[in-house]
Amino acid sequence: MKSFLKRVLRVTSDDPGIGTNPPPSSLEPGQVYSFQTRPYSEFSPPKTGRFAAIKILGVDDKHVAVAVLDGIWSDPPTLKAVRATSIINEHRFAHTGRAAVFGVNREWWKPESDLDEFGFVGTLTVSRAEHSFVDAIAGYAPGSRFSKLHAANHAAEGEWRWSNDRDAFVLEAEKKNAKDEAERAAQEERYRNRLSNLTWEQLQSETPFQRWSPSPPFPPEEFTHAARATIRTACDALKELGPKPRRADVRAILKKTVLWFNEADEKIGGVIETEEREDICAVLEEMAYVARQKALVGEIDEWREW
Repeated sequence: MKSFLKRVLRVTSDDPGIGTNPPPSSLEPGQVYSFQTRPYSEFSPPKTGRFAAIKILGVDDKHVAVAVLDGIWSDPPTLKAVRATSIINEHRFAHTGRAAVFGVNREWWKPESDLDEFGFVGTLTVSRAEHSFVDAIAGYAPGSRFSKLHAANHAAEGEWRWSNDRDAFVLEAEKKNAKDEAERAAQEERYRNRLSNLTWEQLQSETPFQRWSPSPPFPPEEFTHAARATIRTACDALKELGPKPRRADVRAILKKTVLWFNEADEKIGGVIETEEREDICAVLEEMAYVARQKALVGEIDEWREW
């Protein structure tokens, strides 16, 4: 596959195809859509002035398989311009060069909110190699990724910045990491200070996983809602055990909760990463403390697969 384009390709109104393609009535393999990229983070310049494109590789009842293409343009591209591109290989930061292909749950397909100036470009053939990505996503093969369309912006804008403006991009990432670390430290301090007086009433009044926004890199909104419901159900069950519950009873409820996260994470393709793992373990630890069985905290790692 081609390396990421290191320049902004100029497209003028004289190019055929701009604004002449009617939007299709349904998603089909081979369709190409363009969008204007958004700033990579809150520390990035507010306007990018760049357009990118995605290609639909496959569609079934559950997912839309999406590939992010390696072209960057100053205006929405024509189909002719898109033909000269390939799928992006991601190299920024911790990425190791894999193709920018991911599955989007049909219920998550909301381009009007997830991408800016989303527009139909045209239709291209889906190659045999591209079909292999579709099969992997449909079968939840190891390594397959699932996300919302926000991920297309991160791949396109992130890789362009990595190739063309890396020094500034890295500085922005350092600022973002520093802010996140400060927020994490403050959260940990609050967490330490409240454990000794935490009650079921307080725990049940709070909304777990508050920092999980509905956009990448955090899990999809549907997963977050289900995770919160699972935690609330577990808290209710633990509270019903009374003020001095048996360790075996508390263990059974905590383990059932962890196993739910194991199954849910595997089913969706692996969305629990470092920050999500920290948040889930923190809530489980709090539940063990309020249940007066803090010794069970050490067993959580034995049960979890994320």
